[in-house]
Amino acid sequence: MKKASLAKVFLVLVLFFFILPSKEYKVSASYSFDGKVTASILNVRSKPAVSSKALGKLKKNQVITVIDQQKGWYKIKSGKTLGWVSSTYVTGITWNGYATASNLNVRKSPNLKSNVLIKIPKNTAITVEGKDGSWLKVFVPGKKVRGWVSASYVSKKKPAAPAKALGSYYVTADILNVRVKASASSKIAAKISKGEAVQVNSQSGSWSNITTAKGTKGWVSSLYINKKKPLDNKENSTNKEAKIILKDNSNIRTGPGTHFSVIALEKAGTSLVKIGEKDGWFQVKTSKGKTGWVAGWLVSSAGSGLKGKVIVIDAGHGGYDNGASGKIYKEKSLNLQSAQELRSLLQDAGAKVIMTRSSDKYFSLSQRVSVSHSAKADAFISIHYNSFTSSSSGVVSFYYSSSKDRGLAQSLHKGLVSQTKMRDMGARYGDYHVLRNNKQPSALLELGFLSNPKEEKHIGTKEYQKKAAKGIYEGLLDYFNS
Repeated sequence: MKKASLAKVFLVLVLFFFILPSKEYKVSASYSFDGKVTASILNVRSKPAVSSKALGKLKKNQVITVIDQQKGWYKIKSGKTLGWVSSTYVTGITWNGYATASNLNVRKSPNLKSNVLIKIPKNTAITVEGKDGSWLKVFVPGKKVRGWVSASYVSKKKPAAPAKALGSYYVTADILNVRVKASASSKIAAKISKGEAVQVNSQSGSWSNITTAKGTKGWVSSLYINKKKPLDNKENSTNKEAKIILKDNSNIRTGPGTHFSVIALEKAGTSLVKIGEKDGWFQVKTSKGKTGWVAGWLVSSAGSGLKGKVIVIDAGHGGYDNGASGKIYKEKSLNLQSAQELRSLLQDAGAKVIMTRSSDKYFSLSQRVSVSHSAKADAFISIHYNSFTSSSSGVVSFYYSSSKDRGLAQSLHKGLVSQTKMRDMGARYGDYHVLRNNKQPSALLELGFLSNPKEEKHIGTKEYQKKAAKGIYEGLLDYFNS
């Protein structure tokens, strides 16, 4: 009996140990995502351990796909390479998407049975961080919520801007030409006077399709109509004179046209008093009391421009940190050149400019952010040049906070694209230390690709540096005056 009982106990113990799970187990990643290598050289290993066999090496800025995770390790796929890398040296790549459903459910997990965290309206901007089958992991900046949505209801295409409000407008020019087509060279259908009310039917670019009080239909420049009725001369004499800001170094002429002689040259950022307007030209009074005319396309109305604004310019990398490298240039050098070019423009416009570095020295990311905080910067701009493939091209601008930073990044990006004519890669969400940890409005700009030999030659020229600086300057002017 005793032997039989012992045998039963032994059998139970054997079954128990066989049923127990092994100590080695796989932790599946909840989602896959694309990442970029941040180390100069990153070893790919056969197992998630430093002591395991090295299967290959990845280079800095190489894009990989993360398909699994274990504590401190990512299982990655890059071409034919499949293995494990340290998660410390990989940063996630995100992209901007837009909801296409009227009320899109953002769920806690990637399945239809999961709890709904929030519902977002159609065209809501979201940041896509990864995927799991037909589900996307997203962050909703406006709600500060992270969750999952069906990929079927997300588009990369930015929705068209809503139609501008229409209705009654008033002519602000002394005499305004109504043209048959939306072109300055089109035939003139009628002329209307300052203060006359018109009905705006539609708008296209910088032109408005209008109907006059007499029933004439045509196109006028949107620059010379406004919802607010202009004051007549008598009313205007009792009000403060309007101020305008020069966007460029500008000639002040004796009359409203380029054929009139020049009486003065005023620098970009100069504030002038507007005292009249004719045919797209502004009659102005300078600080020295001279009266003359300046072209309307050279000025920015309203706002105080950049005078007195505190701008921190951060030339990325420096010292032993070269950043990206092309065949000709090192990123750290071009960053500093662009920063110095921008500094001159901003100082001429009356801004107080603070550089995080003015020479080839290394400063930590935390030190750069501290400069922004100490200066109580009105804007922090981090300047960089990009690297990816030999065919990559264009400029891209990054922001972290939608409420604090996005407006700045969008204005700077608009100015950059306008001046440089480079490929427009958009203003995007970016999880960078100098943005994430910055309490002041901040943006990080990538001004071109050093990895593209043709683009590298172009962006390294003095001419391009000046255009890029001019674009950033105009973006700042637009940001502060809007």
